[in-house]
Amino acid sequence: MIPVGLAVPPGNGCDPFLSILQVTSSAFPTGSFSHSYGFECWLADRTIATPEQAEVRLRDWLRFTVATADAVAVAHAFREVLYAEMAGIAGLNRTVEALKLSREAREASAKSGAAFMAAFRDIFGLEATGRLAVIMEAHGQKPHHAVVYGVACAGMGWSEAQTVETYLYGSFSSLAAVLGRLLPIGQSDLQRIIAAAAPLILECSEIARARPLNDMSTLNSALDVAAMRHERLPSRLCMS
Repeated sequence: MIPVGLAVPPGNGCDPFLSILQVTSSAFPTGSFSHSYGFECWLADRTIATPEQAEVRLRDWLRFTVATADAVAVAHAFREVLYAEMAGIAGLNRTVEALKLSREAREASAKSGAAFMAAFRDIFGLEATGRLAVIMEAHGQKPHHAVVYGVACAGMGWSEAQTVETYLYGSFSSLAAVLGRLLPIGQSDLQRIIAAAAPLILECSEIARARPLNDMSTLNSALDVAAMRHERLPSRLCMS
């Protein structure tokens, strides 16, 4: 049984709950607001034409892509910091990259990861993210967002459950906000979609935390194809 409590103090010396509010804020610099992960292509070809269709696709993305891949990596990165002295973090990062089939998906994950790691280094000065940067450089790797998130949150003194749940919530709400800019949808309706996803987020957290590293997977090949086609759109608002 993996304990969910931590034996390390919060990285910024304050209550972990306050750091959660800061890190999960849309103002925290990760660049995720500029990535659609292929959804912009679905909007362009009318696979998604209404807010209702967008909500269905968002929920499927969270359950069958994020919960079984990136969120699993978040949980294992968290455990690497607490229980394994980050000995397997480079291998975990390689696995995350291998599961991202499209170039745009890999680049989006790596860019968000680099931005997130830099933000934690500059704002909180966490020892864990400093060690991660050294390991990534030694292995010639770019840190992926899920890996950085798990490492950083362990250093901040969050529990494993808080770490995985906030990652899932942040992923869902960020992409929902991106689609809110691309679709005719009101802010209240957008927030309703996010609020309605709460039970799914908790379900996905349980799935991610229970899944062995060797069972990481993504089951959304149609979205992978959309991400590959995205770079050929005649006009784009998002980077991926």
